[in-house]
Amino acid sequence: MSKKISLITLGCAKNLVDSEYLLTGLKYLDYDIIDNPNKSDIVIINTCGFLDIAREESINKIIEIEKKKQEGIIKKVIVMGCLSERYGSDLEKELPSIDKFFGSEDHEAVIKYISGKPFNLDDPDIIRASLTPAHYSYLKIAEGCDNGCSFCSIPIMRGLQKSQPLRWNVEEARRLSSRGVKELLVIAQDSTSYGWDLTPKASLHELIAELDKIDDLEWIRLHYAHPAHLHRAMI
Repeated sequence: MSKKISLITLGCAKNLVDSEYLLTGLKYLDYDIIDNPNKSDIVIINTCGFLDIAREESINKIIEIEKKKQEGIIKKVIVMGCLSERYGSDLEKELPSIDKFFGSEDHEAVIKYISGKPFNLDDPDIIRASLTPAHYSYLKIAEGCDNGCSFCSIPIMRGLQKSQPLRWNVEEARRLSSRGVKELLVIAQDSTSYGWDLTPKASLHELIAELDKIDDLEWIRLHYAHPAHLHRAMI
């Protein structure tokens, strides 16, 4: 069984968090994560499809890695992420030698495809892998977006907003803090609309107030805020 895997992450910090969760499962199943694709059996490319330049970068990287497979350097190439989510069927036609395409939220499906074993990333006892320096980490509090802006393709690739429960976010922040994280970077597609899709509803200012109670966190940064949805209580 191929045990050496290289993961290439393109795009934004939200993609980086997706890659961290994917690596969590692969490491738990004893796969070796290798920095150099040339020394890997399997290469996973986590793509971005948001802007023209990002799509071009993703396609160029896929072609580059695909060539290594054709040369016999790599056994398998897997593509996932936003570009694959939006253009998966087209990519399959244009790049038939790619072994498998997955969407942006198919972490467990990727793990099962590689290992043949189901894996539950929601297990609270599993410590998330980190691709950042030890002192900071990202907390992705929601996925997708409801805004439907005419200039933005995020809802097409990531779907409508799905907020993580407030308590889950707090517990994840505690887990990150327990391993030495001092700076928490709170991210979502639209962080200021956090919680309005939950039952019961939650809000960003309620979440930040709870995160502020975690003693070992020294700094909380808020990213991707939509000014129209910024609540007075958050200010």
